[in-house]
Amino acid sequence: MQSIFDKINKIKLETQNKVLSFALKDSLTPDYQNKFNKKYFRKGCSLDISADVDKQILDVKNKAFEIVNRYNKSTLALLDFISSKGYKVVRLDGARKLLKIVEETPGFICEAHGIKALFLNIITGSGCSLKSEPMFIIEKETPDVSDFLHDFYLWLAMDSGLPGFDYKTHKLFIRYFVKGEDALLKHIQINQMLMLKQAVSRDKEAIEFVIEFAKLNRASKKVHKDAIPDKVFI
Repeated sequence: MQSIFDKINKIKLETQNKVLSFALKDSLTPDYQNKFNKKYFRKGCSLDISADVDKQILDVKNKAFEIVNRYNKSTLALLDFISSKGYKVVRLDGARKLLKIVEETPGFICEAHGIKALFLNIITGSGCSLKSEPMFIIEKETPDVSDFLHDFYLWLAMDSGLPGFDYKTHKLFIRYFVKGEDALLKHIQINQMLMLKQAVSRDKEAIEFVIEFAKLNRASKKVHKDAIPDKVFI
């Protein structure tokens, strides 16, 4: 998996320096307008409200904390939980090298179409379909939970219905943020920009979850250590 520090440097710094600009709501499809934005007008002023989405994001974060703690911060237990929800979890020797062929890294893999999907299905024993379902592909060695949480959060956000994980969106995300195709924004449509914005938001939320979890975990360990004296005198 790509280290969390690489992701922070790649995603947060780039999103600060590269602003995704969006046209007025009339340029967006009704589906995106209704799902992600509500615009109210009063006395010539407008106000964009995305309270429903914000609440859903908060619910996902709280749920992620609850699940990780419920399963004692164990990667194996979390993988079992994911499997119990009907998602495929595959361990492969040399997973990183194999996935590099289709511009992926070990961890949570979004749905794919075409040759990429066929490749993923073949290496995971999922048949010969030109469409693959969301799944986890990891190395034989179980990843440390601190390296796993980013992918776990992304999976949970997708499973909870947050946008940004469909095939076309993920493809845009890889082209712009992974492959660095800066000129992409000059050629894509406004709806594609909105899709890309959702994918970027999910990744930033995952990064923020990992950072917050690490801070809380360190604080918890410090409290536990302070509560136990180094020496006990009888």
